[in-house]
Amino acid sequence: MSEPQEYKLRWRGRETGPYTLAEICRKLDDHEIGMGHEILRQNHWITLDEFFASPPEPSAPPAAQTAYEAPIATILSSPTASGPAPALREKSSPQRAKAPVLRPPEPTRDRADSQAPDVQPRRRLVFALLGVFLGFLGVHNYYARQWLTGLLQLLLSIATFLMGFGIIASWAWAMVEAVVVRKDGDGNDMI
Repeated sequence: MSEPQEYKLRWRGRETGPYTLAEICRKLDDHEIGMGHEILRQNHWITLDEFFASPPEPSAPPAAQTAYEAPIATILSSPTASGPAPALREKSSPQRAKAPVLRPPEPTRDRADSQAPDVQPRRRLVFALLGVFLGFLGVHNYYARQWLTGLLQLLLSIATFLMGFGIIASWAWAMVEAVVVRKDGDGNDMI
């Protein structure tokens, strides 16, 4: 009989462990950890949510595979469960609680270098033109998804206008941004 597989956990860069799946399930039940914690699986860090949604490793012993059933059975049978548990309890059958649906893991991507496919890159020419003509209102920063900077420019324009200085300070700020800024608020290069 082989020893149960052990995993390391990570939260905000701090690693702990190693823990068996039974210990991880107990920690989840006791609310010591959450589904946002990361677990080291095959030399890749994934969230516990992704880990429990993906099939177990082929080399995992059967005892480790039954640990997946514990959190689901606990949620479905808990009389004090709140939130979505009553809906799960009504829709699920006892067979579903014993055998969770396993699906293949989704490929993980780093957030820094991934760009959502449906998001169009912002254009520098549009950004610069908005900065020249409506920059004192921060419109160009709203276009580039730099919400806070756009709001600050708008507030600066209002404040200086009410004090009698006009909008020259925020307009000059927008001129500099129109020339210097090359990335949008998501960190993607503007084309």
